[in-house]
Amino acid sequence: MAAKKQNFMEGALVLMLGGIIVKIIGALFKIPLSNLLHGVGMSYFTVAYDIYTWVYIITTAGLPIAISRMVSESNSHGRYTDSKHILQVAFRTFFAFAIVTSGFLLIFAKQLADLMDNSDAVYCIIAVAPAILFEIIMSSNRGYFEGHKNMVPTAISQIITATAKLTFGYALAYILLKRGYGLPIAAAGAIFGVTIGGALGAIYLFFKRIHYKPERESIFTTDVATPRRKLLKRLLAITIPITIGSSVLSITNLIDTGMVMNRLSSAGIAMDRAKLLFGSYSALARTMFNLPTAVIIPMGVSVIPSLAEKFATGVNKQSRGIAESALRVVMILSVPAGFGLAMMSKPILSLLYSSLTEEVKIAAPLLTSLGPAVVFVCLVSITNAILQAIGKEKVPVVTMLIGGTMKLVCNYILVGTPNINISGAPFGTNLCYGTIALLNIIVIWRSLDGLPTIIPTTIKSVGSALVSCGVAALLFNPIAAAIGATLSTLICIIIAVSGYFIILLTFKGMNEEDILLLPKGEKIKKILAKYGWIG
Repeated sequence: MAAKKQNFMEGALVLMLGGIIVKIIGALFKIPLSNLLHGVGMSYFTVAYDIYTWVYIITTAGLPIAISRMVSESNSHGRYTDSKHILQVAFRTFFAFAIVTSGFLLIFAKQLADLMDNSDAVYCIIAVAPAILFEIIMSSNRGYFEGHKNMVPTAISQIITATAKLTFGYALAYILLKRGYGLPIAAAGAIFGVTIGGALGAIYLFFKRIHYKPERESIFTTDVATPRRKLLKRLLAITIPITIGSSVLSITNLIDTGMVMNRLSSAGIAMDRAKLLFGSYSALARTMFNLPTAVIIPMGVSVIPSLAEKFATGVNKQSRGIAESALRVVMILSVPAGFGLAMMSKPILSLLYSSLTEEVKIAAPLLTSLGPAVVFVCLVSITNAILQAIGKEKVPVVTMLIGGTMKLVCNYILVGTPNINISGAPFGTNLCYGTIALLNIIVIWRSLDGLPTIIPTTIKSVGSALVSCGVAALLFNPIAAAIGATLSTLICIIIAVSGYFIILLTFKGMNEEDILLLPKGEKIKKILAKYGWIG
């Protein structure tokens, strides 16, 4: 029996749920592991993981997106043989590349550790090097399933990988430490959990793909296969710009991290104080800033095959409809998240980091400043995905380079100013992602002949979030005086969330098309229509 495909919203919800579970598992891994290895042991783990992340981006960043888009386009034209050949060509090419990059990590592990001024991290680098090979297997198969609009295997493989990393990584670190092998070897055991998780995720996806029978999307079928060399050329044409774009922003963030500390010192701030300021910003404010984006960003993965299919067959009206729906939903979800974090920054941080009074005092105003950037980052993710789906994958390379440059310049000036110092860092982030999002939207607007429903949705979302989050923020102190800060924070969050959606629905901030894209959309539509809550 052929597998049933999902619409992009159903796929997005699957990936969102998987992302939430993975985030919870990640927290369950990092917190006890930090208590086990302490700062020194975690430094070995972090150095190796950062190096692994760089190699991972270079090797696989654009692979699942390219496969997903090409498979979806091939299916829309009835070229089902091409869909299989795309996976084969991609896997063989990138697996060969992965052997080279993985071998590079193994051969030059000592030199890389020395370069990072952490020579004992060499064991961790060796332990994580094979994970690149398994990532290629997972990335290629995920792209294949996503191209068939089936996001379930991706979500399950992510959960398998995260669970294995938690159980095997922590267990190995604990056993090695208890047997007296020391922190460098124990940390290597912890990061080897990443390799084991990758292996298990790859095995699951491999066998899932063997038994997978996708639903055919076109009544037209052709047995004429595209030459593999042509498929490879097309694959590289999509993958390389995406990889470069991902690398640009990653390099920018890495440079920015080092520059902020340097500019704080230039502003006349003592080193210990500078570490406290930067640590509070990165560990508290930026961590909270990244939470809503991690849940919303999977929508970009889900929208690519649906949009690529319609765009490839020349159905521009439906292409615009999918792009608009994705943008509307992202605005509806990201705007209240950004406003909520901005207006409730201190209560939220105090609830989660109750023992870090000084750090919360520093981070709260910084998180408030990062509120708008939550919306911008989510917009960057979805607009990048839309551009990649409609054949403009080179645009994000340029826009991210422009935004990244503006961030570096802004932070260099503001963070180095004594009266501003660390308070300037969030402004650089807002400027960076705001610029990228604006430029991306302009290109999409021109490519799809306008996005008429985006402005009304944005206005209604902002107005609803401003009122609901503002009321919650005003109620916090009176409620806290009566029942305590912890319960007050939870109650005010509930007030903000429920109030937002009530106001949004009252002013018909959600369109019928958005409701129908949800699971059980017809039933939800009937209920909302009964009360006149659909725009």
